[in-house]
Amino acid sequence: MTEPVSHTAEVRKFLFFKDSRPIAPSIDDKINSAVQEMKEQVGGGFAGLSLLAIALNLDDLIKFQPSIDGWEFFLLAICVLASLGIFASLAQANSRDFQCGIQGKRTHVTSILSSAATLAMIWTFAAAAAGYVFTAQLEQLYETRGTALLVTALLTLLSALRAIQERIQWILDLRAEQGQVSAQRADGEAASPKSGPAWFQRPTN
Repeated sequence: MTEPVSHTAEVRKFLFFKDSRPIAPSIDDKINSAVQEMKEQVGGGFAGLSLLAIALNLDDLIKFQPSIDGWEFFLLAICVLASLGIFASLAQANSRDFQCGIQGKRTHVTSILSSAATLAMIWTFAAAAAGYVFTAQLEQLYETRGTALLVTALLTLLSALRAIQERIQWILDLRAEQGQVSAQRADGEAASPKSGPAWFQRPTN
């Protein structure tokens, strides 16, 4: 069962960013907003997949290797397909005026993964910047940067997959609630005291 949520009070936060859009007022609007959020998260998943392909082939990209073997071609194909997936998900995701209303307690894992991915990205940039300062440890910094980028890619991908799973479960719960509301309305109409007998059951004068 879903829980009642204020349509305007809740403001969702992601690190320094705030989503101040109001909660969708109806179940159908919540479902539509959840679908749009899933499409947005699909783009995040493709971004994580693209980063993963880059991280696994980072050394060759840095050295500008002219030759491409089967593994490098496979990673390049994944990177290209992931880039196309990002553009396709952005094209499919419509602008939305509401949040889907999913409770914060359902999104704790996604928030943790997103925060960890952001920290790993900061770690990646820090290792890359340190490579220009501490040239004596350049090889070690290259390894650190590669590891940080790999961790960032995995966390980004896991965060997107977890967010999609949360929205799917939320949509199923909303559908169940919608069915219960419809059933209650049907029962209420059948048992309404204002309803009278059928025409053939009415007494004749």
